[in-house]
Amino acid sequence: MIKNLTSNQLLLIAMAAVLLLLAAFSFYLLQDPSAPLPFAPPPATNTSTPLSSSPTSTTAPTSTSIPTRQTSYTPFATLLTSTPELPSQALDQTLTAAPNGSTTPPGLAITPTVVPSGTSQFTVTPSSANITPSPMITGTLTAGEYGVTGRVIQNGTPIAHGVVEFQDDVAPRQASTNSGGHYWFITLAPGTTFTLTFNQGDNPRLTPASEIASLAWIQGTLPTGVNIIDLPDFEISVNLGGMNFELLTPVDGATYSAGAITSSNPIQFIWSLYSLGGSYHVELGPNGSNQPIWTSNQITSTNVMWDGSLDDDTHISQGAYWWRVAVTKSLGNYVLYLFTQRFDILFNP
Repeated sequence: MIKNLTSNQLLLIAMAAVLLLLAAFSFYLLQDPSAPLPFAPPPATNTSTPLSSSPTSTTAPTSTSIPTRQTSYTPFATLLTSTPELPSQALDQTLTAAPNGSTTPPGLAITPTVVPSGTSQFTVTPSSANITPSPMITGTLTAGEYGVTGRVIQNGTPIAHGVVEFQDDVAPRQASTNSGGHYWFITLAPGTTFTLTFNQGDNPRLTPASEIASLAWIQGTLPTGVNIIDLPDFEISVNLGGMNFELLTPVDGATYSAGAITSSNPIQFIWSLYSLGGSYHVELGPNGSNQPIWTSNQITSTNVMWDGSLDDDTHISQGAYWWRVAVTKSLGNYVLYLFTQRFDILFNP
């Protein structure tokens, strides 16, 4: 085959071969001069790396500054991070600023609490033990006189300037309570029955009106053998600890047909519990009068059925009326009667 090539063809082949050699040599010159020649066997290397005789330092070069990472803002970060403990000196200064000059503000107790972070927190809570009681009302007693005293309270808080009425064997008389809720009466008849009465109409300044008893009294026999008779606390609130003693059904202003109320079609009166316990009775009376014309039996449940019969054995007639519920509760040797607010009820023919 080579014999058949012309001289021109052989010359072209030789020139191509020279160009290829020159290209390969130029490529070689562009590489690292210390590199081995093409196709030269690589030098023998030891693949094992000896362990260093000293620990390797991992300290970053001092010339390189590593920025500190900034955490994102959290609205409640103060609740999630540990806070320094309140210095005792600052706490003492805070406490000694109390108006009564004591180390604890009146009516408050400070209780240390250890939280998971290890810091101390202080919880301020009401404490009746820290309330300085107001002095009781006392008066000068002459021979044959005896003092009657006690406190009027609303949901456990003494009522100042509250008006109560006391009656024994003589005409009733009124008195106002002092700043500690104490009242003071003089009696000449220990051993007789008495009534200490609270009427909401005499105490319009007390609020909220819906949480005050419309009427309440303590009754019993005055003890003998003591010069000052101390009666139990007179609680006049119907809302105690968030539990309201109130009427439920019929609603205020409900209307009924008087002729339709029978033993087979009675009205059901329903109310809520009085949180201090006791028994109940329902009263119904005409508007314009405080005297009931129907009083239910004493019961321990909070509902009663009524067939329209009144205390005089007549049947309820057309007109505007009110109804309310009283709770009766024992106070040791005395008895408390306390009434809810009234609801209106209307009877058509």
